[in-house]
Amino acid sequence: VKNFKIKKLSEIKHENLIEFYSKVFRERDKRLINNFQWCYRNGYNNLEPIVIEIENQIIGHAGLIPVEFKINGKRNLAIWFTDFVILPEFRGKGYGEILTKEWMKLCPFQITFCNNASLRIFKKLGWKENLDFERIVIPINHFKFIPIIKRFNLNNISKNFKNLFTKKINKQSNFREFSLLEKKISHLVSLDNKKNMNKSAYVVRDENWFEWRLMKCPYRENIHLFEYENDILVAHSIKKDNLKRLNVVYCTSNSNSEIFKLLKLWSFDNDVDYIWYIQNKKILDKKLDIFSSKKKVNFAFFLNNNSLNQTLQNGIDLQAIDSDNDY
Repeated sequence: VKNFKIKKLSEIKHENLIEFYSKVFRERDKRLINNFQWCYRNGYNNLEPIVIEIENQIIGHAGLIPVEFKINGKRNLAIWFTDFVILPEFRGKGYGEILTKEWMKLCPFQITFCNNASLRIFKKLGWKENLDFERIVIPINHFKFIPIIKRFNLNNISKNFKNLFTKKINKQSNFREFSLLEKKISHLVSLDNKKNMNKSAYVVRDENWFEWRLMKCPYRENIHLFEYENDILVAHSIKKDNLKRLNVVYCTSNSNSEIFKLLKLWSFDNDVDYIWYIQNKKILDKKLDIFSSKKKVNFAFFLNNNSLNQTLQNGIDLQAIDSDNDY
């Protein structure tokens, strides 16, 4: 192992970070690269990601997102483990373990959604796991996934077939899309508090959190907010590879609710090809139709408190908006 330095993001020149991010996150939206401070909620509780340098070159990065949990009535500061990367030529030399251990010193309560390889590493470092989370994909425009239509980009044929099966939203329905300017953040906070009233563990989504996550979001123009009766749903539309995806990142109700059903109809009307969201099967183990699919998502956490560890293992309602799953 060569001589290295561990540095905070604020100690690195802005242009050097942009160059590094552009190299290692090539598929990422440029709006996110240019607004990395937002991605990591930089400075909240004086927390920020760290990098490892050798001879003034960034060779590794460990991101984070600070958030607060309320567990058994007490607020706990935690950090999401995100955007961990070591440059290929420096892998297998111990730098990843060094960086991870330095990152774990930043906050005593750590959480992550991770792949199987990362989960094995975390478990060696004493992390616990909760395997109740699933990523759900629900096709809306089934014909878009037929190989010949997808291959030759026959969008008109796809739309004509789709319209045969489309049900329109009842105009008398209270379901509607609204702007962030129409509702005060305090209204969202009030609904979220009501949703979490009887839960032993949940993410604290207060005015500061909603201000950061929605109002200051770099892709705010792609955020859709819906309401139906007393429920709110937040979705993020993404168009890539000739497919339009709608990420349901937050909802005050579960995926069996009426607002979800109405969202599917809205998606038909607005040329969405499929809907994506994350759910905890322990809270709602929903049976899917034959066209939909689900995939296990690993959730791991580190906390030196046995009773709190048990609470998290028993089940917690996390949504895509809470971590970096959506971006």
